[in-house]
Amino acid sequence: MTLRLVAACALLSVACGPSTVSPAPVSGRVGVQPGATYFWQVRTSAIEWGECSDAEDFRAGASALPVGMNSYVVYKTDVEGRSATAQSCMQLDPRTCTDSSSRITFSIAGPELTLVRDPVSDPLRVRQANGVVRDSTCRLVQQETWLFRDQGKTFDLEINTTMSLEEPMGTECALIEDDLKARSSNGLGLRGCVVTFRLGGDLR
Repeated sequence: MTLRLVAACALLSVACGPSTVSPAPVSGRVGVQPGATYFWQVRTSAIEWGECSDAEDFRAGASALPVGMNSYVVYKTDVEGRSATAQSCMQLDPRTCTDSSSRITFSIAGPELTLVRDPVSDPLRVRQANGVVRDSTCRLVQQETWLFRDQGKTFDLEINTTMSLEEPMGTECALIEDDLKARSSNGLGLRGCVVTFRLGGDLR
């Protein structure tokens, strides 16, 4: 079984622009500026595994979010400074930005932005004794929570994906979990597994 994570980040590839386009960074600030567009250039990307199976085929489908020289997290705060919406931009210029098709909207509490996405549920695929692959009655449920920390001149974004198995009736979830544990050198399965994606960078 290969894990397919749903995590996706509002990363944008934008053209060159002025060296400073966001509100002036303030060290230790307690909130964001209302009605402003923030451009954060992504410098680092990493993935961390919690109490999860270490089976090679299980982890093969997950890796750190890809970033490049022109990867940005961009959002616009509302006029009351209570929420922030991810933006798609042609350049490092707020006038070229529109709301992102990702429809990501954060809640703002001081210098932190948070988001809890609706759970995603998909049937797990299993291979039968005759080699035929089919959807099982067991579903993988993934729940994402996002935490963006505005640290003035730098940022840290943490995306946690928590996994669980769901099956109204039947025993396939138990069989899948037991099989995964048997193939893991750490003896762990999928239930309660948390995968964390981390991004870091600085304000432009």
